Amino acid sequence: MAIKAKNVESKSKLVEILTTEYKWENLLLGILATLSTAFSIMILGGILVVNDTFPVIGDYPMVFAGILLGISILGLLLVIYPFFIPAVPELKKMSWANWPTMLDASARVIIFVLAFALIFFGFDLLIQLIMGYIL
Repeated sequence: MAIKAKNVESKSKLVEILTTEYKWENLLLGILATLSTAFSIMILGGILVVNDTFPVIGDYPMVFAGILLGISILGLLLVIYPFFIPAVPELKKMSWANWPTMLDASARVIIFVLAFALIFFGFDLLIQLIMGYIL
């Protein structure tokens, strides 16, 4: 009886490296994406000026900053996306309020916020009046 050889698929080393998840890669990507977003916004806002003699980037700093902003936003989305995956099934399980209930709750919240704003405004006027008499 002959023993059949197993067909082992040879994986490309590049594919193996790209599909391996490392422990700190999301944290590193988040930090780098945040820094690159800040740098691109500073270049676009004129706070950070690129020297004209800088190779390649010095000729078109706004184009570079736009491309960097796009890449960094994509990086931030890739970091944030895994946190929202578990939330989707939970959102599907929820029962949402109907229109009259939502309007009633919204009106109650607005009235509550306005009442507290008036109370704090009254206290502020009272404190101003007392401080005016003291000083």
